[in-house]
Parts: sequence; C-alpha cells; structure tokens
Amino acid sequence: MGVSATVLLTVLSLLILVDHFALNYARREAQQRLQQLSWQMRDALNGAVRRASGDVQLLTSLPDMRAARAPAEVRQALESLQKTFPDYAWIGLANPQGVVMAATQGVLEGADVSGRPWFKQGQRALYAGEASSPALTGQKPSSAAEPWRFIDAAGPLQDADGNYRGVLCVRLSWGWMRRLAQTMLAPAGDQQYSADLFVVRADGTVMLGPPGSEEQQIYSDSLTMARSGASGALKETWADGRSYLTGYARSGSPDDPATLSWAILARQPEEQALSGARALERQILLLGAILGAAMALAAAIVTRRLTRPLNELSHTIEARLVTTDALPTLPAIQPVDTFHEAQVLSRALAEMLRNEQHHLDALRGLNEKLESTVAERTREIARKALQLERALGQEQSTQQLLQERAAELRAILDNAHDAFIALDPGGVVREWNLQAEKLLGWKRSEVIGQPLAAMMLPLPLRRAYERDMRQLAESADGATTVLSRRVELALHNRAGQELPVEVSLAYVPRSSGHLFIAFLHDISERKQLFASMEELALRDTLTGLPNRRALMKTLPEALQRANRSGQACAVFFLDLDRFKQINDRYGHEEGDELLRQFAQRVRGAVRKTDTVGRLAGDEFIVILEMLASDAAAQEAADKLLPALSQPFTLKTTSVTLSASLGIAVHHPDDPQDTEMLLGRADRAMYRHKQQGIQQRARR
Repeated sequence: MGVSATVLLTVLSLLILVDHFALNYARREAQQRLQQLSWQMRDALNGAVRRASGDVQLLTSLPDMRAARAPAEVRQALESLQKTFPDYAWIGLANPQGVVMAATQGVLEGADVSGRPWFKQGQRALYAGEASSPALTGQKPSSAAEPWRFIDAAGPLQDADGNYRGVLCVRLSWGWMRRLAQTMLAPAGDQQYSADLFVVRADGTVMLGPPGSEEQQIYSDSLTMARSGASGALKETWADGRSYLTGYARSGSPDDPATLSWAILARQPEEQALSGARALERQILLLGAILGAAMALAAAIVTRRLTRPLNELSHTIEARLVTTDALPTLPAIQPVDTFHEAQVLSRALAEMLRNEQHHLDALRGLNEKLESTVAERTREIARKALQLERALGQEQSTQQLLQERAAELRAILDNAHDAFIALDPGGVVREWNLQAEKLLGWKRSEVIGQPLAAMMLPLPLRRAYERDMRQLAESADGATTVLSRRVELALHNRAGQELPVEVSLAYVPRSSGHLFIAFLHDISERKQLFASMEELALRDTLTGLPNRRALMKTLPEALQRANRSGQACAVFFLDLDRFKQINDRYGHEEGDELLRQFAQRVRGAVRKTDTVGRLAGDEFIVILEMLASDAAAQEAADKLLPALSQPFTLKTTSVTLSASLGIAVHHPDDPQDTEMLLGRADRAMYRHKQQGIQQRARR
C-alpha cells in the first residue's frame, strides 16, 4: 500500500506538471497557430485587393487604353485581362457621365452606373469596396445557398493630356476568397488542427465563414480587438456557449479607400486544441496505474520474505505472554538464525527476559515487605481520618454560621434605601448592592474587581479622587476627618449621564488592611427642585419672559460686556398704551392674553441675542448689546414699533393699540449705574407717550 501510494502521488504530481506546462504550452501553440492563420488570411486578402488595384492602375496607364476611342478596342484589352485572371467576374469602363462605354463580353454596355459607389469613389482616386448585387455582371442568381458577393476595384482613366475620360472598374468574384480559405484550411483534415475562418464586415456581419454563419451578425471580444487594429489570439466564449481559442487580425486600413478594412477571425474549440495534452494525461494515468500495480505486487513478495523471521519471533513472545506469573521461571526465547537485524532483536529479547526474571524475584521479596508496611500505615491513616472528620464537622458548622451572617448582611444592604459600595485601599470595588445597580446601571458581577474612578468619575474628579484615596490609605487620622462629613459629587452612570449624589464614607480596619465603605444618595430631584425654584424666581409666570429680578441681574452683566468689547448697548423701556382701558373693558383674562401676545411680538422683533423682560404690569424692558452706533438702537426701535401697532386677536375681540418706547444708550466709558440707565429710558418713554397723546389730541 505504501509503494502504491508513492507511485500514485508521483503520477499525480507528474499529471499536475503536465496539466500546468503541457496544457499551457498546447494552448499557446494553438493560439499562435490561429494567429498565424488569421495573418495569412489577412495578407492574402490584402494581396488580392492590391493586385486588383494594381491591375486597375496598370490598365489606366496603358497608352492603348488612354488613346482608345472605340468601345471594341477597349473591350479587347479588358477581355484579355479577364482571360489572364479568371477570378475577375466583370471589367468595364464608364465615361464621365457614368454610362458603361465598354465591358467584357459587352455586358451592360450603355447602362447608367453613375449611382454606384465604385464610380463615385473611383473618379477621384483608387477605390476598393464590397458589392453584393449581381446586376452589373449580367448574371442571374442561382439557387445555391451561397450569397452573391463581389469586390470592386476602380480608378480614374485619363488620356495622354491628363484629361479625365472616365472610371475603370474591375469586379473580383467571391469564389477566389472561398478557394483561398479552403486552401488555408486544407491541412486541417486532421481533426486536432481543424479551425474555422471568419471574414467580418465593420457592422459585424459574417461575409465568409463556416456553413450557416454567413450573413449573420456576431459579437465577440476578438472582433472588437480586430476592429481596433490589434492582432493576436485569446480565449473567449462565443454565442453557442462553447469556449474557443481565437486568432484575430484586420485587413487594410480605415484611412485608405483603396483597401478593405475587414476583421479576420480564426477560431478552434478549446477542447479540440488541447486534445493532444488530454491524451497525454490519459496515457500517464494508465501507465501510472500499471506501474503502481506491478510495484505493489513486487513489494508484497519482498515484504513477506522479510517478515517471516519476525513472525517466528512474535509467536515465541506470544507464548511467553500466555504463561502465568506463578511459574518459578519464564520460558526462554530462542535466537532466530536469519538476517542480522532479526538475530540482534532475538538476542536482545532473550537478554531482557533474563533480566525480567531477576527483577521478578526481587519484586516478590519487596511485595511481602510492602504488605506489612501497608497494613501499619492503614491503621495510622484511619486514626488521622477520624480526627480530620471531627475537625471538618466543626469547620462546617462555623462556615454555615458565617454564611447565615453574610446572607443577613446582604439582605440588609440590598434593602437599604441608599447605594452601598465597598472599596479597597486601591479604589477597587469589593462590594455592590442592588440600590447601586439601580442608581448607576452596572450589575454587581460587572464591577466587582474593577476600579471605581475609571468607570463613573469625570477626569477632573478622577485625579482628585485618586489623590484623596492615597492620603486616606496612608493616614487613619485623615480618614477619620474625612469620614465625619457628607460630600456632594457628580458621578457618571453607565449611560454616560451625569448624576449628582451625596456620599457618606466609613473606614473599616481589617486584619489584611482596611476597607472604605460609601453610601450614595441620589439628590437629582433635590437639584431639579432647587433649579426649578430658581427658574421660577427669575421668570415671569404670565409671559414666560425674565422678570424684574432677572433683569436686574442681567443688566449689570450686559454693561460689563459693553465695557470689555468697546461697543455700546441700549435699553428699551416699553409701555402699552391704553392697556388699562382694555383690561377694564374686556376683563383680566383678555388683558393677560394681550400681554402674552405683546411679549411674543417684542421677542420676535428683536435679535435672538437681545434680552426681553417684563418689568411690571404692561411695562417691558429690552436690552440690546453689541451696537455699532447709537443709530443702530433707533433702527431696532423703528422695526419694533410697527410690529406692535398691528391688531391683536384676543379670544373674544380684536384690538389695535400702540406702545410707547424710550431708549437709553450706554457707551463703554459711561458709569455702570443701572438705576440711572433705567431712569433715562423711563423718562424717554414718558416723553414718547406724551408726544403720542398730543398728536392724537391734535387729530
């Protein structure tokens, strides 16, 4: 089996090499052969077109053709050329008006060919092109499946004086192309080298190809490469789903009208191109199988001869194994008189057997001594086991008592109203109750053994915490001082939210160090209550604007900012005209609604950075900052007053009223006297109100 596996691996390795090198070599050879075949077809096609173009040049340069006047003379010269090259299906000369003057066998003499491409293009220079109509040859299409196709070569004819006399056309039949393709494919009688030749127009229509492909349009990568002017070979999949090796080239030049720019493709199925390499693989596999079977048979014969003395030795050893230890002596192993290795092995086994006999005798003596020693040690172990059992009983009762005390302590901590945390001197969490889980978000199993500061303290507090923990660990007196008071801290819970807590610390000395015990009480509601109370104290309950207290706090800060920035600020004092009459007439609810809408309009008419507040009743204050000049304050007032004069839609009625506005501007060098500034704005407001009353009185 080993020899067969070795041969099989060798054959498989060789097969891999063949597959890697032979198949690649066969593929390259096939691609090179197909590329050469496309080149040969390209060169033959170019040569045929050049020959036809050359014959046109030759005929148009003959003096007899230039000087000939009678159609018979011209016809004689043309028929002479046709006899020399029977592939020319028709040769004719058309006059400058496009009428055939003379032609071989007189075909189409007098016919008008001025609309034919060969006549139009041949008037200026040499021209070569495809023609698929048999009309100019005077022949009728046969019933054969092959389409009628010709190649026209034409050129201008001039007399000896250089005067234009007409166009000479040579029509080359398609039969020469088919014979040329059959000649090139003749060596392909061997199926291994059979290939298909394609001649394809620019629009992808097959002009020459295997049966059933002509007049069909094809699309392939090789056709695209050939159209671009490249030549070579590649592997591709055609429309029939089979894989082919294709050589490609392009005939003629798109820039030369005297040539035919066609794509030449030579293809061969890939499995056919690589059939030789596949046959070589099969031969290697067959040879490897025969060689493996032969070598396996030879190896079996040699192995049987080599193992015969070892089998005899193994039978002797098996007979020794079935003997009982009760025998005083063990059976001897006889030396095997064969090849050297078996002799050495048999002598070594015999020596081992003698040594075993000596050891067996010594072991029996030791066994007897061991039995007495074991009996004595067993009695001693029984005594020690009894003592250990009593000690374990006491230990178990003590452990049970400790577990009960621990369960009681755990229940007390879990039902406490505050979060409980125990820390070692390094700040590592050692205990964590249920309230701590609810408050901070971490489970007990997640935080035990983790440093507290890294989890829930912000970075500035973390450094101070670590410093205080080191000081407390170094000094018990310092711990007693700190533990005598409550501390408010801002911690971070698991969600990253800041949580204000009140912390009470305790110091617990232990035999292996000490612990710090912390009780944490959530004071978020207390903080929110204080904040809401402060907010209510600074906010007008009716309009939601800052009240007098808030304005008295904000105005000095605005004056300080004006002094620092070097820009003026202004204070608007607003008073709602005729508010008392409206309040008395429509009631306090409508009056309150009017004040709310008035506050919203004032807030919407100024900048977001400006402060709008309610001083008292229908009096409002606007603080404008960062003013470039005093005129900016007046511009803001001019925008504000029209917005306040628009009608106010209340719940039961709609009213229109105006507001009086007084402006007081504070410059950076003015004294910071808020009372004086408000007094100036108030006086300006009253002047504005009196002016409005006087204007209404005059009206």
